[in-house]
Amino acid sequence: MSSQDPAIDRTLAIADIADQDETLLDELEGLLLVAAGRGNRLSPAAVARDTKLSREATTDLFRQFLQCNVIQRESYETDLVESRFSIDAARTRRVLECARESIRILAAHQERVPTTTATPLVTFPDDPAFRGTTTASFGMDGLLSTLASQIKRCDNEIVLLSPFFEGGGFGRLIDVLLDALERGVELTIVTRYLSDTDSYNYHVIQSFMERVAEQGVTSRVSLVDYTIWDDSTPIEERTQDGEHPRFTLHAKVMLFDSQAAYVGSANVTDYGFNRYLELGVLLEGAKVEPFRKLCTFLLDSAGAVHVDI
Repeated sequence: MSSQDPAIDRTLAIADIADQDETLLDELEGLLLVAAGRGNRLSPAAVARDTKLSREATTDLFRQFLQCNVIQRESYETDLVESRFSIDAARTRRVLECARESIRILAAHQERVPTTTATPLVTFPDDPAFRGTTTASFGMDGLLSTLASQIKRCDNEIVLLSPFFEGGGFGRLIDVLLDALERGVELTIVTRYLSDTDSYNYHVIQSFMERVAEQGVTSRVSLVDYTIWDDSTPIEERTQDGEHPRFTLHAKVMLFDSQAAYVGSANVTDYGFNRYLELGVLLEGAKVEPFRKLCTFLLDSAGAVHVDI
């Protein structure tokens, strides 16, 4: 969001850096006012240590505060994040109250007119031509880091659909998934060939479930095989290395609390997360609902077979 008024734009930027979180703004205001009252100097690094903001985000926040005359730079370290700043208490109150008001106005607008944000995601290939580039070079975010961040934010449910799993790739998500399960998040994995105990997917998921069992959170994981065979296909041919299924899934989707959805090209493999060129988007907002409805329909269908491993 932008306006024609630079001061308003700076206030909006402060709200964005705080992730539209009024509670975080209250916390920041408290830190700044205490420092102002004691005549102390604050650095972005100190604020980052005392809040959930990263050092980079806190440095951006201080740049906005400088433009709003909330702070004055008192020491000039080589890195801005370590520099110290004095605080103007009165301007702190005014600017942060404007930031809180912008959050309320935006929330009210979004309630009336639901919107969707789409963040482009990428995995870079092992191509020397891509060395020296960053995701920001293309206006994108990293696929794996974004998925991990979304998992960390989940409070209720994660649904993961992927036709293929591989140990190295899935291993990059296992720790954050286990942490989510410990928090009480429910995880549903939908894939191919889970009824085939010789399949690669089965063995990868089996290893994961051993870790889940060690943590005592097995009841929070649902495993679903969506691999449908013609009636004429012999039982012994209903395997990953046998006949082709009549129909199955090829979609790669990950739902996070019905609030966000990843849709893209990457399987849950090392190639998908680390070695091939893969593209996708993270949707947040109104357009996540169609993906949630489709996943619910799929899970309720006759072809979705729940499997115990």
